Order: sequence, then structure tokens, then C-alpha cells
Amino acid sequence: MPGKRSSLVIVAALVVALLSSFAAATLVTPTAASSDGFWQDVQESRLVQKGARQIVPTIYRTVGLDLDGLSQYLAKAPLEQDQAVANSLYTLQLPMPDGKFEQFRIVESPIMQPELAAKFPEIRTYLIVGVDTPNRSGRLDLTPAGFHGLILGDQGRIFIDPYSAGDTKNYIVYDSRNFVPSSEKLAERQVEDYVIDLPLSSDGLAAPKAVGDKLRTYRLAMAATGEYTAFHGGTVSGALAAITTSVNRVNAVYEREVAVRMVLVANNSSIIYTNASTDPYTNNNGVTMLSQNQTNIKNVIGNTNYDIGHVFSTGGGGVASLGSVCSTNYKAQGVTGSSAPVGDPFDIDYVAHEIGHQFGGNHTFNGTTGSCGGGNRASSAAYEPGSGSTIMAYAGICGAENLQSNSDPYFHSKSLNEITTFITTGGGSSCGTATNTGNTAPVANAGADYTIPRSTPFELTGTGSDANGDSLTYNWEQYNLGTAAPPNTDNGSRPIFRSFNPTSSPKRSFPKLSDILNNVSTIGESLPTTNRTLAFRLIVRDNRAGGGSYAIDTANVTVNSAAGPFTVTAPNTAVTWTRNSSRTITWNVANTTAAPVSCANVEILFSSNGGSSFSSLLASTPNDGSQAVTMPNTATTQARIKVRCANNVFFDLSNVNFTLN
Repeated sequence: MPGKRSSLVIVAALVVALLSSFAAATLVTPTAASSDGFWQDVQESRLVQKGARQIVPTIYRTVGLDLDGLSQYLAKAPLEQDQAVANSLYTLQLPMPDGKFEQFRIVESPIMQPELAAKFPEIRTYLIVGVDTPNRSGRLDLTPAGFHGLILGDQGRIFIDPYSAGDTKNYIVYDSRNFVPSSEKLAERQVEDYVIDLPLSSDGLAAPKAVGDKLRTYRLAMAATGEYTAFHGGTVSGALAAITTSVNRVNAVYEREVAVRMVLVANNSSIIYTNASTDPYTNNNGVTMLSQNQTNIKNVIGNTNYDIGHVFSTGGGGVASLGSVCSTNYKAQGVTGSSAPVGDPFDIDYVAHEIGHQFGGNHTFNGTTGSCGGGNRASSAAYEPGSGSTIMAYAGICGAENLQSNSDPYFHSKSLNEITTFITTGGGSSCGTATNTGNTAPVANAGADYTIPRSTPFELTGTGSDANGDSLTYNWEQYNLGTAAPPNTDNGSRPIFRSFNPTSSPKRSFPKLSDILNNVSTIGESLPTTNRTLAFRLIVRDNRAGGGSYAIDTANVTVNSAAGPFTVTAPNTAVTWTRNSSRTITWNVANTTAAPVSCANVEILFSSNGGSSFSSLLASTPNDGSQAVTMPNTATTQARIKVRCANNVFFDLSNVNFTLN
């Protein structure tokens, strides 16, 4: 992590072509309608495409919407300032990708200052939280372009978008994992032009000051080039509608992660331009637009009337000054440009990423190829193998080292440290408005430290609690820095385990259980082979809609290369055994009884469902490599054996399913 002095890095993004064409297939679902009457499944073959298909996932659900009825209904929703969304009795059903409908509590949650909202009453935004699934929250908007929805939860994110441009009656519902990467991705380059003091977090493992007790609201001046406005219909109202959708979705993430909200300034329409020839921006040059935006917003909006500035364009990539929010001379230095400035990749991969730089977040990838090799690696924050997968990483633009195509909608714990420190005690604490939320941070406990053998799977289980009774999610992240390197290589220091989306379970298997069961490896996860100490952070989030909080605790796993690999050796083939028969289980002790691993006893467990769970304990026995056990009286073709150390976290599974009959 940076010390007390840190470069004000300007991170510029170029456009890289990744994909020229793709096909889409709709998700076949039974005809259904929401009980409130607003939504109805429709067959795509009956739809007439009104405009360009700007968003085409590989799998999606098509639904029709009674937009007039919904607009009238939402006009009566309580305001957030009068009713916390968690207690709202006003509810709305929303379609899910699986063909079902889910119910959400809803409040109107403006992201425009009142003067701007009065000028554009047709643009409204809402905050939601799940009734049946409380860890799901999100944001909705109604604009002249129709309805848009983003729902965040422990299984990723769900989007609701118009079927085609200009169609406000028909929509697609899709999981972001089914969205084909856009035909361009941002590749950033680093230009070090300025140096300022940034009180960013230290290199220690201590958790930063908690957030969530206060919602920090920053006044956002969001400009638009003439080209961006033309893409969205050529009018100020059309561009402002698109800006609102993007900012609303970015807010959904920032509120949930770090209790930050951005509100468009009162005269924001004055910096939305309709003529590309006369606007004050060089649309295709992000670096040039940095100073142009700083000057223009100062002149039009006024330095004292905003806290953070940004500009949307259709070219020039992404560029932002690091830690610039509240800074008089740099706070408008943020640019996001894309030839397709809509949808998940634009809002999360690009806009949330660039604004993350403005709030003090460095890059977190540790890869070496593609854009990861372009000089943009931040050595103090490179905690993610390969391209990384979180917002401040480079998912999808690092060639062979890509962990996945698009960013997941959450911050790595390093980014949480940086942004939290920046807004609570750093430069970002000198502006904005803090409002009490009544929320308290959850409590995280990562458990004890352990010493394990090399090249052996292990699993960590933590605990979390929350005084407010919020629905908690958990994720584990390795927290070690090393030299830049390809993923899946262990030199004794660099990160070898990636971050995954938070889930409702406080347990994680290293590597993931499906890889162990299938005897494969996933890029971004490799077992340690050297003497080293792996630091693992447990991040517990309370997912409070409108102002979330988190807690972090660390457990250390020390690897001893003189022991291991600890492996099950029999049964390791697709044998057929008889129920209730006596069979011998064998395993390679691999020096694990000796100090410092010191595993004197093991437990032998049985699974009848292919390893999804191991609910039957067959024996607790000395760690001597062999034990006769009695098979359960369970007929199955998906039997597996697990041998785990009784007082440690390491284990192994039999390689293939076997049969009991």
C-alpha cells in the first residue's frame, strides 16, 4: 500500500477490440405475470425491434411492462427521507431471469439535487431491498428511455433493460454472467504528472475505520460531450436520462460497499452538450479532456458547487486522477469514454472503476499480459492474481491471464481500505455531507491460524454477526503482495488465490470444491508449494441498502513444504462396493504428523451426492495412512471419501465417484 506520499496517478484508458459478433438465445420460460399486473412474459418472436439492440446477453427473459401503470404506482412511493427502505410497506414485484417474480420494498431515492429534479420531473430513481431475499438490494429508474433495474445479491447481479432503443414497453431480464463482453474493453495507461500527499491506508493487515454509520453524499457534476448526447438521441433530456441510469447503478454499488452516494448537481444540464463541433471537449482524447473538464466545470458549475466531476464521451477511454475528490484543482479530472456507453460493462467495468480512482482506489491486478502488462500495475495494491475480478482490477483485458470477462460489482478489501480511509480521514473527508444511518458495522471472525502441508487443499470457516440483524454475506481474499507474475505460480510471496463474489456462506474451499471434485484447476487458484505464510481476510458485509458496512478479520495459514501433499490414495477409481461392507481407506500421510503441522488424527467422511456435502462420519482415527471403515447403508452411484485433519483445515477427496449397491 502507498505510504504518506503517493503519486497522483492519471490512469488513461484506450480502446481494445475483443469481439466482433455474437449470437443470443432467449431463456425459455413459461408464460407468467406478476401478481401486481405490471409485468407479463412475452415471446420474443412477437416483438418488433424499434431501435438498435444495445444490450444482447446470451440468455435472457423477455417481459412486457405496463409502463403507465407502473409510473402511476411509483409516483406514490414514500420518499427515502421519510421512510427507510428496510421498513417500507410499499412493495413491487420484479421479474427474475429464472422465470419467477420477487418482491421488493421500495422508496423513491433521488440522485438529483432538487433544482435539477424540478426541471426534469420525468426522471425518477428508486432504492429497493428484497422481502424474501433481504441480502438483495438495488436501484431502479424511470426516465424517458423507459425502466432500468439493477439488483445486487449474493449470487451476482441482475439487470432489467429495454429490449431495444426506443422500446419502453418490452424488456430483457438477465444475469450479468450471461452478458457477452462488449466489442471494446478499456486498456489503461499510467501518466504520472502530479504528486500530492494522500493519507492512504498503510501496508498493515489491520482493518480500516468502519463505514456505514454515515451515508456520505457527494455532489457530482457529470458532463457529456456532444457525441455522447448524440448517441442517446441528441437531446439534453435524453443524455441526462442515460447519465442518471449510469450514476444510479454506480450508486447501488458504492452505497452498498462504502456508504457513498453521488447526487447530480442543480445545474448539471448546463454541462450536457448537444453539438460535438462546439462543445469544450476533445471527445476521443481522454487525457486532454481531464484539464478541459476541470476548466469547464469550474467555469460553468463553479468550484464551490460540486465535490466530484466527471465527463462521459464516446471515445478516448477511461482516465481519472487518483484521490482527487474534494481537491480544488483536480476534482473534475475523471473521464469515461466508450463507443457503446450503456449497460453493465460501461457502468461497472468503466464508470465505477474510474470513479474508484477519484476516491483513492488503485489497481489491484497482479498480471503481466495484455493491458496488465501496460505499466499500470500498482505494486502497493496488486493483491489479485492475473487480471483480477473486482472493480479496481482489469477483468477481461489481460489476454491469457484474464480470470473472467467482466468485473464483479464489489471492491477488493484493499480497495475498501483505500476508499474508506480516503473518505473518512483523507482528502475525501473535506467535502460532501454525512448523514447518520443508524447502521453499525458487522463483526468478523476469521478463526485461528494454522500450519498446513504443501500442495494440499484446505478450507477456512469464519463467523459474522450484526447488531442490526442485517443479512450478512462473506468472502475470503488472500492478502499477500509479491512481484508481478502470471497467475497459478507460487514464488513464496505473490497472490495465488483470487477473490470470488460474496456469498451467504462463511466457508471457502481452496481451491474451489468443484475443481477438486473434477481434478481440474481454475486460473487464479493454485495450491501453495513453498514455505510461506498466506494471509486470508474474511470480509463480512451487511449489505444495508442505502448505506452498507463491512468488517474485516485476518487468519494466517503457514505452509510447510517439508510436509505434503496429503492425498487420499484409495478409493481413487470408480469401484463398486456393497452397502454396510468393511472397506479400507488409505491416504498419504506425507510427514503431516511431524511438527509444525502436527496432525495426530484424521476424520474420514462419506458423501452420497458426489461431494456436495459430507454428512456421514465413518471414523476418527490416528493419522497413520490406513483405516478400515464400514460403508453406510446408502445406495448411491455418487459416493466420495474425504479425509481431513481433525485439528486443522487441510483435507483431500477421493478422485472419482464410486458406487454403493
